Amino acid sequence: MQHIGVHNKFLSHAKINLGLRVLGKRSDGYHDIETFFQQIDLHDILEIEPTTDGHILIAATDPHCPLDERNLAYRAADLLRKNIGDAALGCRIHIQKRIPMGAGLGGGSSNAATTLVALNELWMSFYNQDDLLDYSSALGADVPFFIRGGLALGEKKGEILTPMPLHLAYNGVLIYPNLSISTAWVYNNLNLNLTKNKKFAKFGSFRPKFDQTALWKTELENDLTSVVLAKYPELSRILEKCYECGAFYAQMSGSGSTFFGLFEHREAALHVARFFRSYYRTAMFKPIY
Repeated sequence: MQHIGVHNKFLSHAKINLGLRVLGKRSDGYHDIETFFQQIDLHDILEIEPTTDGHILIAATDPHCPLDERNLAYRAADLLRKNIGDAALGCRIHIQKRIPMGAGLGGGSSNAATTLVALNELWMSFYNQDDLLDYSSALGADVPFFIRGGLALGEKKGEILTPMPLHLAYNGVLIYPNLSISTAWVYNNLNLNLTKNKKFAKFGSFRPKFDQTALWKTELENDLTSVVLAKYPELSRILEKCYECGAFYAQMSGSGSTFFGLFEHREAALHVARFFRSYYRTAMFKPIY
């Protein structure tokens, strides 16, 4: 989260998953995973005004964005208020959506984390980061990552984080094929027997070699990509085009539907963005640390 200006505006950044492995289903309905989270400079803008009327009011520029307790920013504000123990605390949150919804970029989780951090300041509750990390895990498996940001290995549900002190420079392009895909649907259609039968090392063992980006194509994979491509085989063209144009790594982010390509040279990323722009929503991006 980044505070901008003097009018209680906060940047709420997206993420991509640099690989994602599904290790098995948990008793709580989630799955154990391994993934490398990378925060990127694509962001929503949250304008948050604290009030003392006990109401949490949400407004958003995207008409599909829920404005009630289904919204993770709403739930984050309510959770923090309950932990503070002051029912009179309220807020008005306006979300300028730039991160597509249902896109595998963590927009809702990022909004929740940004709301927690911002209201912790605006309501003057002064919890430390470890407190906010504890609270955030109740909102969703990806939310703790957005409290920390940067680059991190995520394990268990994704909430067990190992920050990685690397600053890798590259040029990225996001290709969002105008499909909002349910995370639950993707996981429900994943053949866990196939992922269990793979013989692979843990992602953690790749951490010492992570700066060798030439290895990403062979060492990193997303087990959920095959589920999405089985239903939408035409999307495989996105990965093919990225590699044709010189990407050192291309993959689907999270449970989709956004794909991304990573390039050493900005012009190659721009070429891919221009190629798909007439079909899909595209955006250039860079990693942030």
